[in-house]
Amino acid sequence: MNSKMEGIISGLAALLVLFTALLDPYVSIGLAVVVLIGLAIYNVRFKASS
Repeated sequence: MNSKMEGIISGLAALLVLFTALLDPYVSIGLAVVVLIGLAIYNVRFKASS
């Protein structure tokens, strides 16, 4: 994944977490953790294969 795509995904994740924080802070925390773990796993698998 190039840095531009990673920036776009990170920005979209930040906006998603921001808007869910308006609804329920606990959902926002859980969503943020899930997205960050998913992005980390994807990056590790992508860098390991290349």
